[in-house]
Amino acid sequence: MTQASAHSSPLQKIYSLAKPLLFKADAERAHALASAAMRAATPFVSRSQIHKRAYKIIFDRKVYSPLGIAAGFDKKCTAPEYIHRLGFGFIESGSLTPKPQSGNAKPRLVRLPESEALINKMGFNNPGLEKGWRSLRARLATCPRDYLIALSLGKGKDTPVERAGDDYVSCLELLAKDVMSEYLFYVAINVSSPNTPNLRALQTGKAIRALVNDCVTVSPRPVVVKFAPDFVSDKLYRDSLDAALAAGAQGIIISNTSTDHSIASVPPALKDFGGGLSGKPLAERARHLLALTLKHTKGKVPVISSGGVFSPEEARLRLDMGADLVQVYTGFVYYGPDFARDFLLPAPR
Repeated sequence: MTQASAHSSPLQKIYSLAKPLLFKADAERAHALASAAMRAATPFVSRSQIHKRAYKIIFDRKVYSPLGIAAGFDKKCTAPEYIHRLGFGFIESGSLTPKPQSGNAKPRLVRLPESEALINKMGFNNPGLEKGWRSLRARLATCPRDYLIALSLGKGKDTPVERAGDDYVSCLELLAKDVMSEYLFYVAINVSSPNTPNLRALQTGKAIRALVNDCVTVSPRPVVVKFAPDFVSDKLYRDSLDAALAAGAQGIIISNTSTDHSIASVPPALKDFGGGLSGKPLAERARHLLALTLKHTKGKVPVISSGGVFSPEEARLRLDMGADLVQVYTGFVYYGPDFARDFLLPAPR
């Protein structure tokens, strides 16, 4: 695991000292504590030393930092401004469902320190679209213009898969009625979490085509589809990709968490834990899927690389491969608050 160096920020050094204690606590509780600590400390963090790149236009927005935070980090849709102060250019809040959900029973988030990975089976715990959007709406009005906020939507746990489209469309219709939705970066359609029953059935060709078509028709902002890394074959993934693009998808996120836990060092006690694996073990698969996606989309839509982004160097690699944006979550947990700073600062010679 990354340790603080002589060039680390004071916040990173504090995090490195606190991490052993945080990692002994329940993972969900530790996340809340670390977030609260960073929220309190970042008003004193100077961004003057962070190298600001020339902006790039993506989804008709100026993107100064192509590194963002993946969905699942900001479940309550508070879009904390400390994320921006740390050097991240955007955050994908949610995922939100039409109605509030408490999620799956605890424990539902565990660390695998030897593998620098997490396993989660959260189950879309969220405040629901109405409350979550009120919170996010207030942030959209006050956040700096170079801090972009996207929103992820998911299917309700109790919604039959054949009616899943109703959940996404109802959320998008509500957003479309509010002029503030125009300030969203994009809207992600999450059809790839392994923690909601039958959700991944929506990734198949006919299902994803119908869903994306319905969503694009009513969405006030670009519709981005988030796929899983666990397709049986590359051909099946390409078929689903083609179907989503043909239906009007305006961006792709690849990928979500994996149900293949064999790629990590998982203790016997967690053999039947279930859920999705994220973190460093996913890097190789995520790179492969990114290359496949870029070759297939041929620059027609923005591609966001997620999964296995365990270091600033890995984030740069994904951009060098051709990704338009990169998302991190688990890598941020293990690396610490200097992740975006070290990504943005000019590489040492």
